[in-house]
Amino acid sequence: MNKKIAVYQGSFDPFTNGHLSVVKDALSVFDEIGILLLVNPTKTPLFSVEERKQMILETVRSIGQVWVDSYQGLLVDFMQKKSIVCCVRGVRNERDYAYELKNHQLSKNLYPQLQTLFLPCQPQWESVSSSAVKEACVNGRLPKNWVPDAVAEKLLSKFPQTKLI
Repeated sequence: MNKKIAVYQGSFDPFTNGHLSVVKDALSVFDEIGILLLVNPTKTPLFSVEERKQMILETVRSIGQVWVDSYQGLLVDFMQKKSIVCCVRGVRNERDYAYELKNHQLSKNLYPQLQTLFLPCQPQWESVSSSAVKEACVNGRLPKNWVPDAVAEKLLSKFPQTKLI
């Protein structure tokens, strides 16, 4: 019997509890989830690829059935090399869905076997994004339920003036 494997890709700069929720929801459908950090050379992330991988690995260590990797290039190239045909995308609202649907359609042209599972986020994560987390830190206050502990620790080291609230 073949394992049902999906890839959940993003920059995860930083990884949030909303991202973690998507991983856990996806594990109710798939046997294994790969969290893939796509490296975009046109962006300047807050955390290096290695820092992000370490934070995610620490966060998902107890879950099992989850692996973390990074890749510079097209998602479909990674998926074809690994013979994976499904990716998972979390959507918070209509704008996310429209954006993710467009990306799916573009990717499907390059990799016809590709399937995408859109998972709506849990209501408590609708307003939480990596950008919102960074903005909160810049302004000195971070809701502790927005990010896993390993991520909060790294954020506090980058933003020592920030208080967990």
